[in-house]
Amino acid sequence: MEADYINQFIQARNYIHKTIAGKIETFLLCPFNPITKHLASKETENIIREELEELYPDLPERLIPKCRFRIFEDTNEVEVGIQNYYNSEYDLIFLGTSDMGGGEIFDFYYRDSYDPRFDYVFIARYGNKSNDYMIGSKTAKAEYYLGEFTPLAIAYGLALQDGFIE
Repeated sequence: MEADYINQFIQARNYIHKTIAGKIETFLLCPFNPITKHLASKETENIIREELEELYPDLPERLIPKCRFRIFEDTNEVEVGIQNYYNSEYDLIFLGTSDMGGGEIFDFYYRDSYDPRFDYVFIARYGNKSNDYMIGSKTAKAEYYLGEFTPLAIAYGLALQDGFIE
């Protein structure tokens, strides 16, 4: 059953890659301010989700590939991160994706920690298998502030940029 979900996830992800350019053009039609930026990204995410729910009705909503938009007003550019890897965990917030060089692509996630010693946890996923990920909290923070270019440091930076952490 999970193999079927992974195959459907990959098909849905590929569909997003093929159709995202036309959807991003709608961003460029409106002037950017905090409200329009938020509305444009959320509504585009909703449109994509609804399309995928129609095209892949057997794929549970929680497994539909996620998108994350970043809009840069000064250069009038839109950056989109499309979830590359199947993720069956319920409580993760998708932060984005990045090519780490050498063809290594990572999906980045954030969630509150279940461990009282940590406030939050960062996950960097690099494959579709259930154990294809790295996880960290304080390590991610330390690597970020040391200026290291690691998957966990990038996840921490994205969560900081998006306001999930302070």
